[in-house]
Amino acid sequence: MLKLSIIFQIILAASLADSAIADTTIRLGGSDDASRTVIQVKDHMARMSQSGQPGHVLFDRSRHVAIYVDPVKQEYREIDQQQLDKYAEIIAMLRQQMEQLSVQMQNMPEAQRAFIEQQMGIPAGGLPDLEVMGTEQRGFHEVAGFRCQLQVLLRNRQPIGEVCLATAADAGMSENDFATLMAMMNFMRELAGTTQKMIGELGENSRLLLSGLQGVPVAMKDYQNQKEYRVTEVSSEAISADLFNRYRTYSKQDLLLDMPLR
Repeated sequence: MLKLSIIFQIILAASLADSAIADTTIRLGGSDDASRTVIQVKDHMARMSQSGQPGHVLFDRSRHVAIYVDPVKQEYREIDQQQLDKYAEIIAMLRQQMEQLSVQMQNMPEAQRAFIEQQMGIPAGGLPDLEVMGTEQRGFHEVAGFRCQLQVLLRNRQPIGEVCLATAADAGMSENDFATLMAMMNFMRELAGTTQKMIGELGENSRLLLSGLQGVPVAMKDYQNQKEYRVTEVSSEAISADLFNRYRTYSKQDLLLDMPLR
């Protein structure tokens, strides 16, 4: 009896271990081919690629680093939390200086003002206002095995879209893989907020990041252009580690905040 008990515990431990290290592939489909996105998670690494885009984004949860990889040019760029904080500080300072300069140029002739704005890299008419998003809860739904909460996105109190967010591992996804995906979303949210301070309004996908909502989007719809996407498939098949590590053979470039967020 004791031997059977020990064997049962070994089998149980092994099954739990297999569940904890299972890989995850999430496929999202949308209104057009450009909306097709594949998210893959293996241990502490996440990889996100979009149809029609030559590059892809990696996130290393163990180092808390986002990596933009361009396999065509065989280059990659990294940004960690310390660099993100530094760039956020620099961008905030630059925005303040540009706003002060815009005020000083208000009484200049239009042609002279346009010339200076072009030379200084200031958008015509001054810097755009920062987009502030509001949200409204609309109950719970299920999408491809994920239980998610529907949130309506508001701008100036007017609904402009909706998103359904999963906040816990579901659809066969391990807790570890979901934690890695959540960490990636949180980091991208900070990066989107920093980028917005310089270029103003971002694309529809980035509005979700600016809303302050926590969770993994499993369905999303933009009311303005009627575009939408949702999780269509979740797989736990093993993923080759080479898919996450191949970038290490590429050339590392200086950091530029040009990772695709729009």
